[in-house]
Amino acid sequence: MHPCRTLSISLALLSVTTALTAPPAAAEEPAPITVQTGDHADFSRLALVNAQGAPAVDVGSCGGRIAFSQTVPWPLEALNGTYSRRLTGFQTGEEGRSLTVDWPCGARVTVRRERRITFIDVADPPRPARKPGTAVPTEASLLAEAPGASVFPVIAPPPAPEPAPAPTAPAQAAPISLAERLNPVASAQAQPVVQAPLVAKAPPPAPTPKPEPAKTVAAKTVAAVSPSAVPPPAVPQAVAPAPAVQTEPPIRAFDLDAWAGDDYPARKQHLEQRIAESQGRARVDALLAMARFTLARALPEEGRAALDAAESLTPGPDQRYELRLLRDAFRALDGTADPGDSQFVRAQPTPAAADHHVWRSATLAPSRWTAAKSSLPIALKRLLSYPVDLRGRLLTLLAESAGEAADGAALNLIVLEMITLDGIGSTDGRLDFFRGRLAELHNETAEALTHYKRAAALPNLYGHRAQVRSIELRLASGALDDPGAIAELESLRYAWRGGDVETDALAALGAAYTRAGRIDAALDIFGLLGRRFGATARGRAALTTGRGLLDAVIGHLETTPGSALDALSLQVRYGRTVALTDDDAGTRQRRLARLLARGGFTLEAARLLHTVAETARGAERAAVGLELARVLLDAGRGTEALAVLDHTAGPAPDAAAAERRALLRAEAFAAEGEAMRAFDALRGLTGPEAARIRADSLFRAGEWPAARAAYAELIAKPIGGPDTPLADDIAFHALAAFRAGDDAAVTAASERHGKALAGTRWAGLLDALAIPPDPAGKPLSSATVNGQLAAADALAGMLRRWKTP
Repeated sequence: MHPCRTLSISLALLSVTTALTAPPAAAEEPAPITVQTGDHADFSRLALVNAQGAPAVDVGSCGGRIAFSQTVPWPLEALNGTYSRRLTGFQTGEEGRSLTVDWPCGARVTVRRERRITFIDVADPPRPARKPGTAVPTEASLLAEAPGASVFPVIAPPPAPEPAPAPTAPAQAAPISLAERLNPVASAQAQPVVQAPLVAKAPPPAPTPKPEPAKTVAAKTVAAVSPSAVPPPAVPQAVAPAPAVQTEPPIRAFDLDAWAGDDYPARKQHLEQRIAESQGRARVDALLAMARFTLARALPEEGRAALDAAESLTPGPDQRYELRLLRDAFRALDGTADPGDSQFVRAQPTPAAADHHVWRSATLAPSRWTAAKSSLPIALKRLLSYPVDLRGRLLTLLAESAGEAADGAALNLIVLEMITLDGIGSTDGRLDFFRGRLAELHNETAEALTHYKRAAALPNLYGHRAQVRSIELRLASGALDDPGAIAELESLRYAWRGGDVETDALAALGAAYTRAGRIDAALDIFGLLGRRFGATARGRAALTTGRGLLDAVIGHLETTPGSALDALSLQVRYGRTVALTDDDAGTRQRRLARLLARGGFTLEAARLLHTVAETARGAERAAVGLELARVLLDAGRGTEALAVLDHTAGPAPDAAAAERRALLRAEAFAAEGEAMRAFDALRGLTGPEAARIRADSLFRAGEWPAARAAYAELIAKPIGGPDTPLADDIAFHALAAFRAGDDAAVTAASERHGKALAGTRWAGLLDALAIPPDPAGKPLSSATVNGQLAAADALAGMLRRWKTP
């Protein structure tokens, strides 16, 4: 039977006998000490048996401290290895002279001694306004009971104990003010109450919120608070050390179950009444209580409205910190938190703050799953005590992120948690959807399709998402062809409007259109994504779903000959949507620009690359600049290419990028007729591309013999090999030789490379240049005349091709 339901009064004793370490001067061994723990139905007991005097016991709100004057070998492993409903987190301190223990915040603690035995009995915290027959609560008690009022009672100690060799006990803590009761950050600094004679009469116990389940008691310890955020206690402590000064107070445990309450309408009405009746700081506290209530109930819209109203009332420093903490929690709940600016990520979590791990995981989950996974075991354990609605929202967020990260092990833990806790998602298809995703990650296609089919039977969000995943899975496994997928996706598209399902269905439908060769229909789907979702922040995030569709369309155009007009249509009709869908590096816009340049639309390609270069930075900007300079050079705009290269040069490019930039600069100088500057840019560079630029510079400068020799080196490689001479190199070599008067070189080029120019724009050039002169005084033969006519016709044809746009 579970210990929480044990009704037996017998103790489950853990007896460990150890020996106290004797002082160096002691002549005899110290008497043994016995530590015993056990659970009753109403309280848990810790008993210590010591023959040499009683220890000093300091009682705090969320834990206590037991101190001896000598070092004690505490049995920590045995104590922490034994289950106790209320006693957890045993730790030693002060070189083994003290033992600290955690219990539920606000628990009723009684310390008594009988001869050599010290009993510490920890009962459950009081539950105000829940037992019948109690007095009507006052206005102050009602306000203190508001959600988020983590009130810790000042417990009056029992009669004075026997004298013991213990340190001087601190004085009684001052009562907690009403404002501090509504501020859980301030109330986190609860002063310990020790077993010492009373200085003054203690105030009556203040009401406390509903206790948290025992499984999470170990996570609830007292957190030190910055003096700037919390006023110092009225009576200074004489023994406990002062808390370390911090810039911001640590994140304390969330009492979400008490914030939510048992009766939703009554709690909400009470909070609305307190907001309407209060003013100033009290009104801010009431709005914070409303925000905590809506957070526990998983109502983000109402919670953000309460936070906005509280921020407009000039809150205090401690209230501003609580506002920021709650706003970060709501962002984490929505999956829109910025990990770099969230308090749950920036602050270092402590082992005692289990809630910190929950909200840190939720904050990091959508974008940084590896970091979020480190806190997942603690987060899942802490979620056991969260209200059902909030627990379901957070588990769904974690499951979504684990599925997107393809982390099957983590998703398995989350799904098991959803199954065992109230069957979260069992009625709306959510659980079946994630179980299908888990089976898909384990390559169990049949089981995944079974779960998806069960979820798809429900006409709701997760049902339609399961339909999309089922279609994609059957497509990948070959069980469904593109026409069948198009038919199912079209029916789903018109059956469901709104949410992520529509974007997923549209993206899958567009991809199916692309695979089927229906590019116009795919572009229409892509444009629909931009028109419907491109105007809002959520829509821009949804457009990332269309990134896969855009990749598919561009990939199809890259592998399809004669697709330049389709690329131009994509840029003209959906250029803005392409820009919204693209990543920060402009990857897809650069691919589209290459398609445009390949099809001869250099002006459109240059404009597109100019836009990408304006937003790019660092190495990406330098890479875009190189692509833009290439396009401008192909369009004959060398001056603009030089300007682009100068303005996009990175601070320290790598060797390959630096060489590429130098070659482009040299080519631009050569195109502008500045041969000497081109040679300077090529200084130290080798390879066929650098040699071709040198030869081109000599040709443009009219240095025919030098140009002929330079081109001769380029065309000297064997034909048909990996470095086959280019048609342009052969033609310019023949032209340079002809202008230099080297008829033998022209004839040799014609004999060797005559067939290499067939089908190019240079066809017939070698035949025209290699006509031998007719011997003087001899009549022309018919073969000579026919040859000259054929050469003239070939030259005329080449001229027509050059003039044709």
